[in-house]
Amino acid sequence: MEKSIKSNTYANTSLLLTTIGTLLSIQKPVYYLDMIILVAAIGFGVAGAYKHRS
Repeated sequence: MEKSIKSNTYANTSLLLTTIGTLLSIQKPVYYLDMIILVAAIGFGVAGAYKHRS
């Protein structure tokens, strides 16, 4: 399992963006950038899943 995660850069990018988006969303001054980052994380995750299947 670790080999597939290491070889799939989309999964790594998705995890990084999810972490950044989550950290931004719990901050007191509201940042709307967190929603954009979380949507990008979902996009990278979906793209990585499709790329991994083919």
